[in-house]
Amino acid sequence: MQKRSAKLIKQVIKPIIDLLLIFGVNYKAFSVISKEVYISIAAKRFGKRKRLANNSRISIATGVSRREVSRIKKLLLEEKSMEEKVVLPLQRVIDLWIFNENFHDHDSLPKLLSYDDGNASFCKLVGQSRINVTPKSVMHELERLGLIEINKEGKIRLLQNKIINDSNEDIFHARLNSFIPN
Repeated sequence: MQKRSAKLIKQVIKPIIDLLLIFGVNYKAFSVISKEVYISIAAKRFGKRKRLANNSRISIATGVSRREVSRIKKLLLEEKSMEEKVVLPLQRVIDLWIFNENFHDHDSLPKLLSYDDGNASFCKLVGQSRINVTPKSVMHELERLGLIEINKEGKIRLLQNKIINDSNEDIFHARLNSFIPN
């Protein structure tokens, strides 16, 4: 690919990626979704006589292995989507906080957590989620996204159970829709 083409592609996707990052959608989720779109478009564009293109043709056009093309094409034909299988690392932390009894109070609600004190600390929560990121980075990102708050005593409270949630989903969708031509 020529330098000029790469530069133009970067300019086109930069505002979309900026929006995704604002709303906590990471590269892995974007990669899964974009791979599905690549395969879907290639299957339709390069097929003959209104049939879908074969896996080899799709593979050579997209750079995705034939095995992966076959798997994704099968999901597309069954009208299933891969993005539902992608769990964002921050969502893994939130899910553990919600569903693991060690991080619940007596009413089975997510506990207020200290940062690094005791068995049910925020550091333990992040460690058990196995996301290979420092607890401090996770805490700052969850706070930036408005998913947690830290009270005066330094306890961490979960505010939302999803990264893209009821309070920000409409805004996220409206901003994404602004990229779609009429």
